[in-house]
Amino acid sequence: MFPAPSLAQLLTYQPLPGVTVARDELFLLAALIVLWATLGRWIYKDAKDRGSEWAWQWGFGTPLTVIAGIDVMLLVVVIYLLLRNSD
Repeated sequence: MFPAPSLAQLLTYQPLPGVTVARDELFLLAALIVLWATLGRWIYKDAKDRGSEWAWQWGFGTPLTVIAGIDVMLLVVVIYLLLRNSD
């Protein structure tokens, strides 16, 4: 079994004095931001195409649920998929 590398061995970035962030964490954060923005846009467009009067609330509110956790945001997406008007 290999020991985990120390923080000094990883490629790091210091955005603020006293704060050290590994480069992998920055890539993960960027991927989550892209997921967050894309999800809101997709839900808004889907709800608008289906004629929902609540399109902007779904599109804007769903990504905001990530504050409660990514699992809550994914649960809201499932709820949206169950409640939307089917064609």
